[in-house]
Amino acid sequence: MDFKRFVQNHLNAGVVQTDDPEKSQQIFVANLFSFIGYAVSFLMSVGAYIRQDWLLGTVLLIACCIFFSSHLILRSKRLANPYKASANLVTTSLMLLMVYLVFTGGVNGTGPLWIYIVPPVALFFGGMRKGTRNLGLFFIVISALMFYPNDAWIGTSYTFEFKSRLIFSFLTVSCLFALYEYVRQSSFQRIKEMSQTFEKQAMCDPLSGLLNRRGMREKLQNEFDRSQRYKNVLTLMMCDIDHFKVVNDKYGHDKGDEVIKSLGHIFKSGLRKQDSLARWGGEEYLFLLPETNGEQAMQLAEKLRSKIADTQYKHEDKVFSVTISIGLHQITSTETINQAITKADTNLYKAKEQGRNRCIID
Repeated sequence: MDFKRFVQNHLNAGVVQTDDPEKSQQIFVANLFSFIGYAVSFLMSVGAYIRQDWLLGTVLLIACCIFFSSHLILRSKRLANPYKASANLVTTSLMLLMVYLVFTGGVNGTGPLWIYIVPPVALFFGGMRKGTRNLGLFFIVISALMFYPNDAWIGTSYTFEFKSRLIFSFLTVSCLFALYEYVRQSSFQRIKEMSQTFEKQAMCDPLSGLLNRRGMREKLQNEFDRSQRYKNVLTLMMCDIDHFKVVNDKYGHDKGDEVIKSLGHIFKSGLRKQDSLARWGGEEYLFLLPETNGEQAMQLAEKLRSKIADTQYKHEDKVFSVTISIGLHQITSTETINQAITKADTNLYKAKEQGRNRCIID
């Protein structure tokens, strides 16, 4: 169990630094590749030393250290983007190692067979554009080395059949991995957009387009924490449409829905960018006003109340208007969010008790 936990911690190093699922996946794969890279290159370097191939053994040992360094980079908290630095190091060092194996031939001329590792690594870490560019550069370099007349640019010799089949098969593998990466990125983007759409739907009221209770809860927590941290004032306004049941009964639910949407537009037009508005219940709205004290919120409430009362609606040959009641509460440092909402709701109840179409603050 201890070894298993060690491996899991090793492969997940750096993942906690990002909330992006794609980056987390990339970081995990970077750790996995570095683990495989330094393990395999170390074993191969040991084999090379046993065969007394000192140069190849040393190169592989250097590659082992570089792959391990790419893992250490992901653990760094000093770099702004450790993943990018690690990915660039892995891709560059791998390509250089492959060029070296093509140049020297590796063990008995089998070195070039390792170049098939390059396409998936380059495309995964670099994406379609950068990965394709890196692959193109790598392809040009190894083609020039292998097909330069009289093998003048390499330290070994390959048959033409071997070189031509290696190049064509490398191109085929590269195209297949490019296609796979394109499909993978496209699928991930579609899933991400769908997730964002569903998340927005989960946070918004479908009728009014405003935040729903769940969405407002998140805003409340964030603003409450910020106000506590910076000692800023924060005020809540709980609003309710007076006698809304009468509107539904007399003019129909479609007209009631129109009133709810209309009030949402009027409310939003009177708010600042940093303010938040939610449809809290059937005909209830909750306003979140950061850096606003009770007196300032009261002025806004009266302005909105007056504007709503002056707005007229038509139904067939009849004209009608609605009024609202508002309860306000400036949150104190000793209160919880739920306590503040309850106090705003209590003031709303007082406004209704005192005749409606009014604003009450404690």
